[in-house]
Amino acid sequence: MNQDTKKFIIDVIPLARLPLSRSQFFSYVYDKEIPAGSLVSIPLFRRTIQGIVLGSRSDFERLGNFKLKNVFSVQAENFLTEKQLELAQFISDYYVSPLGISLKHFIPKIVKERKGIRNQESGIRNKNITLTREQQEAVEKILSPKNYKLKTTNYLLHGPASSGKTEVYLEAIARIRKENPEAQFLVLLPELTLTPQALERYGEKFKPEEIVVLTSKISKGLFYTQWEKIRSGEAKIIIGTRMSVFAPFKNLKLIVIDEEQDISFKQWDMNPRYDARTVAEKLAEIFQAPLILGTATPRIETYFKAKNKEYGLLELPKLALQDTRYKIQDTNVEVVDMRKEKWTSFDGKKKANYSFLSTSLQNEISYALRNKLQTILFINHQGMSSFSTCSKCKAVLTCPKCDRALVYSKSGEYKCLHCAYKSGIFPKCKQCGGSEFKNVGIGTHSVEREVRKFFQANIASIDTASSKKPGYQQKIYDDFSQRKIDILIGTQMITKNWDFPNVGLVGVITADSLFSMPDFLTDEQAFSHIMQAIGRTGRTGSRFPGKAIVQTFDPSKSAIQAASEMDYASFYKKIISQREDLSLPPFGKLIKLVCQHTDILKVEKESAKIFEELKTAVAEISPKPRLLGPLDPLISNVRGRRKKQIIIKLPKQKEIPREIRRTLEKLSSDWIIDVDPIQIA
Repeated sequence: MNQDTKKFIIDVIPLARLPLSRSQFFSYVYDKEIPAGSLVSIPLFRRTIQGIVLGSRSDFERLGNFKLKNVFSVQAENFLTEKQLELAQFISDYYVSPLGISLKHFIPKIVKERKGIRNQESGIRNKNITLTREQQEAVEKILSPKNYKLKTTNYLLHGPASSGKTEVYLEAIARIRKENPEAQFLVLLPELTLTPQALERYGEKFKPEEIVVLTSKISKGLFYTQWEKIRSGEAKIIIGTRMSVFAPFKNLKLIVIDEEQDISFKQWDMNPRYDARTVAEKLAEIFQAPLILGTATPRIETYFKAKNKEYGLLELPKLALQDTRYKIQDTNVEVVDMRKEKWTSFDGKKKANYSFLSTSLQNEISYALRNKLQTILFINHQGMSSFSTCSKCKAVLTCPKCDRALVYSKSGEYKCLHCAYKSGIFPKCKQCGGSEFKNVGIGTHSVEREVRKFFQANIASIDTASSKKPGYQQKIYDDFSQRKIDILIGTQMITKNWDFPNVGLVGVITADSLFSMPDFLTDEQAFSHIMQAIGRTGRTGSRFPGKAIVQTFDPSKSAIQAASEMDYASFYKKIISQREDLSLPPFGKLIKLVCQHTDILKVEKESAKIFEELKTAVAEISPKPRLLGPLDPLISNVRGRRKKQIIIKLPKQKEIPREIRRTLEKLSSDWIIDVDPIQIA
């Protein structure tokens, strides 16, 4: 080949879904070498799309009339790092997802930021806080893994609310920075609502210009600016939600996963269905950095790993500070049997209470208001109700596109939480044509309306729908921290990590709603939500002992009893025994396969065929995996797409056997592959 016309073969991964059964990259030609990780524009079939370069090599004489297409243009050289490519390959392999789809998560939109006023920075105020002996020991073990008798640098930091876990994170970061000023740190949070407080806490100790936030709610321009600061090394502390694991870290030295028990770390609604905790563990391995998973209520799998020396177990007791100004008050927890609220005494002195605010809760709210204390009320549902029934035939009002009950909203419409369907103000029952409906159950809006009937106070509510309004989460946080809100009503987003010493009362409105989903994680999640909610009161600096009221129609539930007694050990013992009997995680691995299509006959035929293929595949494996299905999921019709699912239960194996993987890689685009699902119902 003439040197003057020398070309290079460029191997490129298209940022598109490719069948897993074929190679994930295509070869193109270009007139010069392109570094691995570069972002390029390429032709793919009849489209022009972006791709990531894997490597370059000199072109050679090809036999016959075989021609390669040209790379159109190089958009950015070295756009992704070698470590990002390695992490993307891990995600693709572990979650059985096309590599191009995995890489898409690593590519921000290249948009210039509009310069304007930013309110994310917090002024630096160096607080000199003396660590307790247990906190100091935890920091020493994290930073000196050679002295710790474990073959891991992953640690579970387990301590109740107000045990000072955040102080351990801050001190560990400060000590690493002292030795290595160019070090970077990743702090993963499960909820957007937790970022304002995290910014405040980290801004007290570190320079605001070295702290960046990565969440889905910031503008594309600001996101790209932050992304570039991380890549250049200018950003030292990265605070963000699960997507932050894809950032282009230059010198990552520590990863913190706060509230590690939260299922929000799992992406369940699009490919790849990754869990940020699993990805962060691989990221820590790639950078050889310690990983800290902090929580008061660890996942059963996490605690099991810590107990079996796969993770280091660092336990903190509740703080008992000497300075009485910062004394941490013990929370008094009361479980209220709501069945007794409906009774009338024989002498007629006690009348039935039909409000979903128990007499005890009403009295405690009054006490909190009189003493200028704040109240948090936790309810697991948003909107005005859980579902609505026809007054004539008692049929449930459902979405015409989904097998989902419609939820009544303050606007007077009935809305579907799975799609964008709205009923209009005058819906009709599809069974009998009736137009009158009775709302059943309660949500954030109905609780707010009920509270306003009883109390003259500053009341606000927050849930998934309201938190989508630009700036609403920040406003709620600011108003609550400045004591402009007396009573805050919300879903699980307000039960984690909020640290306000003026919260004197927490009410769990209906603990029973936490058990409505028949799934293997239900009890664990219910226990966690209740215990986390209780932990919002009795914080450092409280003037009064905290009070928590848990309302339920079934006080005998073990999860409610253990949470109200703040007894994680007994709850873990019970659940781990059940998991072992059923070969559920951590004693087995779950894979959920979902076939979905608008044609139900096609779904039934395809799911039956794949089930038979899997039966043949598992026959060659020992110990033999268990197959369940094809089954109708709890919600088998979403946006007009009918569903069938197959559950694969792998006993003991941590890796997916190649016999099963071969079948998974042949699945069409009608299938969803969910490795380590958070629900199988």
